Amino acid sequence: MAAATPAFGQEASPGVSPPSETAEAPDDDGTIVVTARRREERLADVPTAASVIDARSLADRGGATGSGELLADQPSVRFNNLNSSITSEISIRASSTARATNGDPSVGLYRNGAYIAGGPVGGRNFTRLDFLDIGRVEVLRGTQGALYGRNAVGGAINIISAEPDFNLSGWASARYGFENDSFQAQAAINVPLADGLAVRVSGDLVQQDKGFFYNPDNDVYFDQQKGHGLRGQLRLKRGPVDAIIVAETQRLTTPSIHYQIFIPAGTPGFPGGYIQDRFRYPWNTAPRASQDVDGMQAIFRIDLGGSELTSTTSYRKRRSEYDLDNDAISPAELARARAAGQIGALTPLDPSTASYVVDITDNLSQDIHISGESNRLNWLLGAEMLLLDSDFSVTTTRTPTLANPSPGNIAPARLNFESYAIYGSLGFKLTDSLNVTGELRYTQDSRSISARLYDLATGLPTGGASRIIDGRIDAGNLSYNATLSYKLTPDVLAYAKVGSSYRAGGFNTRLSDPRAPSPVQVLFGNENSTSYEAGFKGRPVRRGYFSIAGYYTELSDLIAQVDDGCALTNPTCPVAAVSYLTNAGNARSWGIEAEYIQGFDLGEGNGRLALSGSRQGGEVKSGRYNGLNLAQVPDWLASANLNLRYPLANGVALTSNVLVSGQWGGKQELTATSVDLDDYVLVNLRVGVEFRKINISVFANNLFNEFYYVAQAPTINRYSQPRVIGVEGRISF
Repeated sequence: MAAATPAFGQEASPGVSPPSETAEAPDDDGTIVVTARRREERLADVPTAASVIDARSLADRGGATGSGELLADQPSVRFNNLNSSITSEISIRASSTARATNGDPSVGLYRNGAYIAGGPVGGRNFTRLDFLDIGRVEVLRGTQGALYGRNAVGGAINIISAEPDFNLSGWASARYGFENDSFQAQAAINVPLADGLAVRVSGDLVQQDKGFFYNPDNDVYFDQQKGHGLRGQLRLKRGPVDAIIVAETQRLTTPSIHYQIFIPAGTPGFPGGYIQDRFRYPWNTAPRASQDVDGMQAIFRIDLGGSELTSTTSYRKRRSEYDLDNDAISPAELARARAAGQIGALTPLDPSTASYVVDITDNLSQDIHISGESNRLNWLLGAEMLLLDSDFSVTTTRTPTLANPSPGNIAPARLNFESYAIYGSLGFKLTDSLNVTGELRYTQDSRSISARLYDLATGLPTGGASRIIDGRIDAGNLSYNATLSYKLTPDVLAYAKVGSSYRAGGFNTRLSDPRAPSPVQVLFGNENSTSYEAGFKGRPVRRGYFSIAGYYTELSDLIAQVDDGCALTNPTCPVAAVSYLTNAGNARSWGIEAEYIQGFDLGEGNGRLALSGSRQGGEVKSGRYNGLNLAQVPDWLASANLNLRYPLANGVALTSNVLVSGQWGGKQELTATSVDLDDYVLVNLRVGVEFRKINISVFANNLFNEFYYVAQAPTINRYSQPRVIGVEGRISF
């Protein structure tokens, strides 16, 4: 996208590195160097559905501090918002979601080329720290298993941080939102220390004590945020060696899981019905979620003369926690609702049930590859290692009774994942216009788990043999990709490809209540996929770019999220349902997507219009879910992004941006009785004045205060965030 996206001189916004003074002019040939295929090449030459979000285009719309903001205008990309960043996740091209489970994502998540996903909680989404000081983002849609390996079933996203350069520069921004009393500030400074030696330091601060969703029992907002992030980078570039060392940390209180209880009148056990206010949830367990991150990276690029060696070593320690009121009601509220006839006197509810979830995941990865080209041949050879350890625990509390004096239990688990891979690619130009490329990857995975259940009072094992889990999975996978591309004209590329990938299986560690109708199954295996794609992309007109692609994917042993059948309205198991993953049979998905970007002049000013849209679908083709539509797959996704800049006087200009995004159709769950996904159209508006290096703007996110369900279940609703109006100031040097 950046290859065709004209740059209009806006300064950087929160989380975004300011554009370089040497950035390409609007009338250039649209080339930009990316590493989509793990080697440097022009985006226009990459025969796959790929987009680049560069610092300029991201700054136009105010930056991003979350995945939903970052990916709002990407075709076939959906952010599955579960209110909290540590449980939300990203889906591409109808890839399945894990949601409230400990499964791996179906999209490869990368920072600076290093895999950062995985772990029971918090590993299916980027952290806030990843959005700090962005250089560019590469979004690869479609199966990427041959080069990116595990879990890149729907695609891969690589957030590349702004690197230190050898000029003195910096930027800072501050933003205030009135409705939720939120303050955010980000900054970065780049300092050259000597010839070929530079340091870059960037920071992030957020302070938001208020919000929209309130817990009156503990006087706290579910959607509060507060914390900080800090990153330091040192770069040495001497001769053929270019080395970058990165150290970073985050301490963050992030929005917690929240939902409204919605039980209509006449439901068994709820004669008068019980429906909580949309914005006030009477939980006696204080809502809380946090995510702390510590990481280091070492990136080395060595020019070998005709080839380049790249080594990326990454270590990340992530601690994710959240507290959840399992019954979503306090003792006082339960007593009031019983007295009012809303809840039956004998309806078995325990207002003291709660869960406290902690996940500490250590992720060490090493990738090394060498690439080169000569005459009509280009090649790549690499190896990768991933070592992941997670200490995970769920503490569940209850009210002791004479029949069961236990105050609850704790279920600790230890998860270990080792993965080793070798991969490579070979491309050959049959003619100046016709190219064929083959990619191959072999991966060997070993995954083990040890989990127990202990009584909180006695510390002794409880639950019997079914709560003693010792499991191991050893599996190998061979993924491939074959691509044929042809330049119809010097500026338009056609391609066709077939490839395979897999999503790693694993273990469900959060076990069910013993009364559950469909108890959690501990083990689920790998999901495998084969995808076929054809597309066109290019620049048929000046300052214009288009891309269109169609795909069809066959999936075996689909990994899908289901639940154990418990619900507040279920008299045999009146607690919140436990979600888990299972292999749901074979499935298929399909879709078509398109995007078009056009730069234009507007009198003395200029503008850019970016349009995207996709139609997708899928269904299960075997097993007990045969014939059901894939869950969390909207029928339609679309966006429009208009940016304008108009000079008023020397060094003074008006700026504006409008971003419209929406979804329509699709099913919420993998059940015959699933409700539809909610349709919505969101509009974000930003208007500002630019005084050389200073920009002052006002913004309205969700301008028309669109309110929709982000998730629904038989007894609960999750709602989107209402409108936020604010002001922002930015400066750079």
